[in-house]
Amino acid sequence: MKLKRLVWLACLWASAATAQTAATDAADCPAIPEDTAQTLRWDAMRIPNMLFCRAVLIETGTEAFAVTISRESPFRPKRGLRAETGTLDGRPVQWYRGEVSNEPNVQIRETLIELEDDRVVHIFMRAPDADALVVRLKMAESIRLGGSP
Repeated sequence: MKLKRLVWLACLWASAATAQTAATDAADCPAIPEDTAQTLRWDAMRIPNMLFCRAVLIETGTEAFAVTISRESPFRPKRGLRAETGTLDGRPVQWYRGEVSNEPNVQIRETLIELEDDRVVHIFMRAPDADALVVRLKMAESIRLGGSP
């Protein structure tokens, strides 16, 4: 099921990338705090009914995490996969583990945050190891979604 979601996001990214013009607008992505903005930038695209934002590490060009903002998400949290807890923009966050069967060492985390305007924010990340995961969780939890928690 996790692999299905990964494939879905990859297909979504690839198909939308060909349909979009080169000028995508990252202004609607969550705000990145000034200290984190030195290490992250957004690659964004608007797809029907969804804003897809990729937080890219400036130094390496690799994805730190991805954010989708839409009316609904394919991610369905499962209680048995609970991992870390945290806070994002004043909101409590429960992170959930994921796995890819052919990459057992990759650390995957996802969360779903409901906004007051009936939209949801899905944050997804893959990290090569536990140390990178801690850094990426901190980066993701530093973004600002806007509105009140």
